[in-house]
Amino acid sequence: MPRKTILLVDDDAIILLALRQELRLRFGEAYAYETATSGAKGLERAAAIGAGGDELAIVISDWLMPGMNGDEFLRKVHELAPAAKLVMLTAHADESDMERLSREVRVEAFLRKPWAPERLFALVGAALG
Repeated sequence: MPRKTILLVDDDAIILLALRQELRLRFGEAYAYETATSGAKGLERAAAIGAGGDELAIVISDWLMPGMNGDEFLRKVHELAPAAKLVMLTAHADESDMERLSREVRVEAFLRKPWAPERLFALVGAALG
């Protein structure tokens, strides 16, 4: 049976650790939790998840990352796994950038850093059904 996976992408390892810990504490072992420190590594992980027969359920990505920004990354993830739910976590994107991304791919939510854990849980829970 395919395992549902939550993919977390941020160039800050501390952010990734905090997100994974918070989500694992809230959602437990119902999901697999994968991390990547760049958009390119995130695309590799997303492809590997699908190739391994698991389901990429949700992707939470930072906006501002070296090499590939989060908007470009989420567009590419959407092409690779159109059923995956997308969430942008950012302290840097402006409203017009977020609106443009939302028109191009369905972003479930935009979450500002620093995030409130209860808001994160509510968004992820709603996105995962």
